[in-house]
Amino acid sequence: MSAKAMSLANGRARKRNRLAIVFVAPAVLFLAIFVMYPVFYNIYLSFTDANLLKKNTSFVWLKNYKRLFSDPMFWKYAYNTLIWTVFSVIGQLALGLAIALVINRKMRGGTLLRSFLLIPYVIPAVTLALVTKWVLNGDYGIVSLLLQKAGVIAHRQSLLALPKGAMAALIIVNIWRSYPFPMLIYWAALKSIDPELYEAGKMDGAGTMRLFWHITLPLLKNTTIVLLVLRIIWTATYFDLIRMVTGGGPAGSTMHLPIMIYQASFGTFQTGYASAISVVLGALLFFCIVFYVKKTGLDD
Repeated sequence: MSAKAMSLANGRARKRNRLAIVFVAPAVLFLAIFVMYPVFYNIYLSFTDANLLKKNTSFVWLKNYKRLFSDPMFWKYAYNTLIWTVFSVIGQLALGLAIALVINRKMRGGTLLRSFLLIPYVIPAVTLALVTKWVLNGDYGIVSLLLQKAGVIAHRQSLLALPKGAMAALIIVNIWRSYPFPMLIYWAALKSIDPELYEAGKMDGAGTMRLFWHITLPLLKNTTIVLLVLRIIWTATYFDLIRMVTGGGPAGSTMHLPIMIYQASFGTFQTGYASAISVVLGALLFFCIVFYVKKTGLDD
């Protein structure tokens, strides 16, 4: 290749590189301003005594973390977060998969049914919270009245007034609200499974359950891992429903770490302490991301 041709090729390569930088720069700038900066600034605040009512801020190093880990309420709220997240995610994935298996079959009115099943996901959280409080009202709520007649709860009692009942009710509502997302993802994954695998299984004498356990579930493994990680992150940080329905009550039985962060920030204005809580929560969720990367082989 002549010197002139090499020079021309190098010029074109430099032009492509500059063009690539131009296209990538907005995304990098967006991530730097709206993602990386808030994360690092939050970590910085967690080592300070920052307070919304104070102008001056000073370093306290690990004082906020020592205070947090020595607070018995933190461990209680962390446990509540674990219960809320684990049972909500298991319920969402199980219900989403079950309904995906149903709508994956050819049926009359399937499009209408699928549209109807998406309704919970588009209902505003405030509407869902108001309806939940209404149907679970101890005096006139239809669900509470049915439970009272069945002898599950006392007269004029509500699940939202019972420590265990309140968390169970919120988890059920959250499962109902959130199952459409796993349902759609599972449905798309089911569509990608080769029907000939099921035909071969049937020819070998496999029944419906054996086909499910030995063909469907193994082929949905990667989809399940992705959904598991995403739903854990989204559920563990979900704030609206619990805040509007119970506010963390009764007696802190539904209080979880996002509400603890909110109260520390806007209740007592201790932004440094709130930042420490959010860093701990973020670290826990980071392990979920590491788990996802390891399981899907993205680190290879």
